[in-house]
Amino acid sequence: MAQISQVAPDLITIDGRRYQLVKDHKAGFDKAKFAERYMDVLEKYDYIVGDWGYEQLRLRGFYRDDNRRASKDQLIGTLEDYLYEYCNFGCAFFVLQRLDAPAVKPKRRRGGKSHHRKAVPYEEKTVKSQALAGRAETVAKAKPRKRHFTIKTRESD
Repeated sequence: MAQISQVAPDLITIDGRRYQLVKDHKAGFDKAKFAERYMDVLEKYDYIVGDWGYEQLRLRGFYRDDNRRASKDQLIGTLEDYLYEYCNFGCAFFVLQRLDAPAVKPKRRRGGKSHHRKAVPYEEKTVKSQALAGRAETVAKAKPRKRHFTIKTRESD
């Protein structure tokens, strides 16, 4: 069970990490029930949302809106959608914001050359073939792609 203490009316510590009670709709935060339901998996989230349904507390984690690695439904900006879709209408809920959350490192973009292979221009070179007894023959370096169709020529009347 996690060590939970309420330092101030809106400040809570969970195993040494500080959280601020941002929203407490219909007095949804119950320290004893929260301590029973809290799991270590929620440490990685920037926000913890708890909602009540059928006398049960359900906890869910959300990330900040600027987190690029999180899916859209895991961002705190979609909290209202979550409450409308998954929670009972008018239920009591609370939102805890982690105050000492580690900063999210932005993804490094690779600069410079593109890593996609570009089409090689069709080059021709002249090669003397021994089979043709000294005649020059044009041979392609890169083989052209096979066509999936045939081109028929129209005979004129």
